[in-house]
Amino acid sequence: MNLLSFKKKQDVKITGYLIFLMLLLFSCSLNNSDNQGNRVVLEFGGDFSIMKKMEDAGGLYKIDGVVKEGFKIFNDNGYTWARLRIFHTPEMDGSVCNDLDYTIKLAQKAKKFGFKILLNFHYSDTWADPGHQIIPAAWRNLSFELVQDSLYNYTKSVIDAMDNAGVLPDMVQIGNEINNGMMWPHGKLWVDANITNWDNLSELLQTGIRGVKEAKNGAGISIMIHAANGGDVNSSYKFYKNIIDRGVDFDVIGLSYYPWWHGTFIELEANILYLSKKFYKDFSIVETAYYSNDWYPEPTPWIYSDPPFPPTEQGQYDYLFTLAQIIKQHPRVKTIFYWKPDALDIPKTKVNYLDRSLFDKDGNAYSGISALKDALKN
Repeated sequence: MNLLSFKKKQDVKITGYLIFLMLLLFSCSLNNSDNQGNRVVLEFGGDFSIMKKMEDAGGLYKIDGVVKEGFKIFNDNGYTWARLRIFHTPEMDGSVCNDLDYTIKLAQKAKKFGFKILLNFHYSDTWADPGHQIIPAAWRNLSFELVQDSLYNYTKSVIDAMDNAGVLPDMVQIGNEINNGMMWPHGKLWVDANITNWDNLSELLQTGIRGVKEAKNGAGISIMIHAANGGDVNSSYKFYKNIIDRGVDFDVIGLSYYPWWHGTFIELEANILYLSKKFYKDFSIVETAYYSNDWYPEPTPWIYSDPPFPPTEQGQYDYLFTLAQIIKQHPRVKTIFYWKPDALDIPKTKVNYLDRSLFDKDGNAYSGISALKDALKN
C-alpha cells in the first residue's frame, strides 16, 4: 500500500469515527456530567521497571541542572503510581532483569517516595506483548492442568513475598498486552483464522486472579486486564466481552495507546466512550509514550502515518498535555502511565534508550515530565 492510499484510508476511517464519537458524546454526556463532580482526580504513573538498573549503573537523574533521586523528580511532577513488571525466570540481561528480588527492592524504593504499586505479571521469562507470549521454560512441558496449578502457586507466592517485604501491590495486571492471549500455546487466543480459544485464556486469567485474591492479604488488590487496543473499538469490545461472558472478574480495563500503532485521539476517545457504555469498569491508559528526537515511525499498513505533534521535546510535551486534557473529561479513566520514562543512555546496561524517555541521554529531564501535571491545572 502506498502512502497516498494509506492516508486516504485513514482519512475515511477518522471521518467515520468522528461521526461515531459525536453520537457517543451525545448519548454519554448526561452520565458523564452526573459523575464529573464526584470523579476521583486523574492520577499519573510511570513504568519504572528499569530505574534501579539505571541508578545501579551510576546513572543520574537531573532536573533544572540539579541531581535528584529519579522517584523524587517524578513525584514532584505529580506522578503517584509505579508500574513494575515481573518475569518468571529472566536472564537478567539488559531490560529483562525484573526477577522477584529486583522487583521487591525497586518497589521498596518507590514506596519510600509514596508511590502506589501496579505489579505487571508478564508470565514469561522475557517480554510478553501481542506478538510474544512465551510460556515460562519451567512450565513448558506441563499439561494444561499443571500449568494452571503452577500459575496459581507462582502468583500467590509473589504476592505473599511482596507483602512480607512491605510492598503489597495496590493493583495487579494478570498478563501484559494479552489481546492475542497469554502463555502460548495454552492460552493462545487465535488458533487459526477461524478458531479462537477464549475458554483456555479465560481459565488462565481466572486462575491468576485467584492467586492474587487468595494470597494472605490479597483480597483487596485491584485487578487489571490489559489489551493493546487503544484506538480499536471493535477488537476491544470483542476481547473484553468474551472474557467477561466467561466469568473473568476484574476491576480495571487497561489499554495501551501509542499513536503510531493505535490511532488518533478521536479513535481512543471513541473506544473509551463505547467501552464505558458497555462495561461498568474503571479504565487506565496503562502504556503511552512519545518521541522527542525528530524521528517518527514510517507509515505502513500497521503504522499510522501522521504524527499528532512533531516528534520533538515540545511535541512530546504537547502530546502528553493534550492526552491528559482529553482523558480528564472521562471520569471512568483513573490513571495514565508513561512507559519507560526513566531510560538513560548507559551502554553497559544493554538497555535500549529508544528516544521516548522523559530524560535526555545524559539524564536531564525534558519539559514533558511536567505535562501531565500541567494539564490538570487547566
